[in-house]
Amino acid sequence: MKTLKHILAAGCLMGAFSGCSDFLDVTSQESQTYDTSFQSEEDCRSYTASLYQPLWFDFASFAYIIGDCRSNNYYSTMVTYSHALINRFMELSATEDLESGWNSLYSVVTQAGHILKAIDRAAANGVSQEAIDGCKGEARFMRGLAYWYLLSCWGNVPVIEDAEVLADDYMVHSNYLEDVLHYAIRDVEYAAAHLPETDEPGRLTRYSAYGLLARLYVTAACYARGGHFTEGRYETSPDYYYGKAAEAALEVCEHGTQYALLDDYEELFRVQNNNNSESLFSLQYVAGSTSYGVGNINQRNLAYSTGVLGGLTTWGGAIQIGGDLVDLMTERGERARKRATCFYNGAVYDYLGGATEEGVWVASGLRLNRCYPKKEVVGGPEDTDGIAINGNSGFMTPMLRLAEVYLLYAEAVLGTQESTSDPNALYYFNRVRQRARYERSVEGGDPTIHDGTDGTELILPDLTSLTLQDIREERRCELAGEGQFWYDIVRWAYWQQNEALAFLNNQKRQIGYIYNNETFVWQEANASTIMPNPATPERLTLPYPLTETTMNPLLDDKPEHFDVLPEDAAESDEKAIQNEGGQR
Repeated sequence: MKTLKHILAAGCLMGAFSGCSDFLDVTSQESQTYDTSFQSEEDCRSYTASLYQPLWFDFASFAYIIGDCRSNNYYSTMVTYSHALINRFMELSATEDLESGWNSLYSVVTQAGHILKAIDRAAANGVSQEAIDGCKGEARFMRGLAYWYLLSCWGNVPVIEDAEVLADDYMVHSNYLEDVLHYAIRDVEYAAAHLPETDEPGRLTRYSAYGLLARLYVTAACYARGGHFTEGRYETSPDYYYGKAAEAALEVCEHGTQYALLDDYEELFRVQNNNNSESLFSLQYVAGSTSYGVGNINQRNLAYSTGVLGGLTTWGGAIQIGGDLVDLMTERGERARKRATCFYNGAVYDYLGGATEEGVWVASGLRLNRCYPKKEVVGGPEDTDGIAINGNSGFMTPMLRLAEVYLLYAEAVLGTQESTSDPNALYYFNRVRQRARYERSVEGGDPTIHDGTDGTELILPDLTSLTLQDIREERRCELAGEGQFWYDIVRWAYWQQNEALAFLNNQKRQIGYIYNNETFVWQEANASTIMPNPATPERLTLPYPLTETTMNPLLDDKPEHFDVLPEDAAESDEKAIQNEGGQR
């Protein structure tokens, strides 16, 4: 199996893949060397295009396996599968998906590093410094995001500055989480300063970077609340990081005028709306391609029935929606987000089932009256204007949406207070709730707006004050199935570990449920059910993949500090690495 050593040793620049109508439609340039690369701005952007998907391919399934299965948004009783093992805290270092996720994220880190090391030579070919810095911004955004996932999953991980040099001496210690986090922040701060305000659909902008910065700063604030930052090495005040998070999020909210919430929540998860106005960053796939590694396979892995895919192949059905998420949505009176997130008996979708005689899809006969994943299930060719094919839905997976930035802003303003009535925080928080009141009509008529007017039932009323629990539950319902909730729990545990563990250990992962439209009932515990392991402090991070610790046993040693330089010093250091071929 591929290990990080092989990823590092590859040492090549990877061009994007051909066969798509968007910016991924460029000629593969994998055979080029540094000496023949970066001849024009288009050449430079073709290399950064590779950072938008193929390197993330194995991560795409890892994202929901960790973000949703581990947090119990998704669960399964089939404990022979890795997603079920991870859901029940039974994973081992040899569990396959751990290695896939680790390798994918370090592939992003490595490719970004290759681009950053070599792209300055484009100036000699007449490429403007603005274009070069913009491409660097793309690379550093991707590297920063990859490190955020790595530190959130594994805690202490190695920071790789120069993959080619490190490949010759693979035995390295991990670095402390606080250093990895600040390294990621520095990368994304650079991206925010140098990415353009607008770009073609699917490409990053400076507002993408500000949105990610808000996520990173809130993570740092939670880490600071736990007293984990080393005094004298980093700022230790959580208020400092919450303030930075609020500033970054507000840049998106107030100045990213090209971004807007869609009126209809379900429309976010259709291929016809790829790279919509709410998307700050989505993985970009090569629609219609049958080549391995460039298409979106999540629909195949998650769909519970081949019928809903118009006959396309599915391996799904083993993953169900976790009972406590269904219970929460039922208690809150969720409509739009529930149907967009869950297939449940009686749910009707007018934009699916185009291959059926009725022309719509009615979810029925679901095993054990449970709910099954709906997000990333976009249907068959008839439902997607011919885009979905076997093994490739063509759906651009959201990684960062405007709604999340609104909620991050509210959380940052709340900060360390018990509650807040700040009008701006309430405005953006309630914008997300107001959109969730909009329920599309499956008959094709006008939507129902559940806001208490015109005789409609009031659901999800505007709040007049916010607590962290309000924000956490809103994030869970808004982002369920998008690989985020586990990381919410992890950063909660940075400062309230006992409370976060108690939450995890009270999720009834071993108990089934029955759900029929609006009725939710927990089932009795089955004596034959395999009980999950308890959530413990050690299980808040994943074990390093076995192949990694076998090749590099130093990973299991005490971490070492990594000196995160200020940006101006970091740029000088990068040039020194390029000139000397060394690793600082």
